[in-house]
Amino acid sequence: MDFDRLEYIKNVNDDNGWAYSNYLVASYFRLNFKRSDTQDVLAHALSLPKGSLIILSQSYHGERYLTHVVELVNEGSEDEPQQEEGTWGIFRWVKVHWVADFNCPDNIPLDKDVMQVKWGWYDTKAKLLTSPGLMSQWKTIENLRDTLQRVFNVETALSPFLCN
Repeated sequence: MDFDRLEYIKNVNDDNGWAYSNYLVASYFRLNFKRSDTQDVLAHALSLPKGSLIILSQSYHGERYLTHVVELVNEGSEDEPQQEEGTWGIFRWVKVHWVADFNCPDNIPLDKDVMQVKWGWYDTKAKLLTSPGLMSQWKTIENLRDTLQRVFNVETALSPFLCN
């Protein structure tokens, strides 16, 4: 995975458990964005550049976890004709590059421990990793990406051995 392309973090949720938990590395799925009364969510989703990597952070039993790293595989203009009506009809096609081991939730990286700052979980838009809130903690995007690379590489390598 090219960590130089790690650009965003995005809030995802599933009221019934882990969102997107059935997608393994190299799988493709539709990453949803919650439609709002304005068109800004659609415009935002479609403006995210092809090839960018997005970390997915999600709530589970009162904590937030980093559960996926996905790549946008199309330009927004390619995904736009497939958009649907309804609350979750806005989406972008993504490919999974890293996924947590959902059989061992105690080993999934905690958002607060890794990111070390509240970055804004209030909507489903993707937030830039270079946002002022994150950079107040990390100073440079390289510092943050180096930490994320260690976290995702260690978790991948050790997860089969660490499950309790």
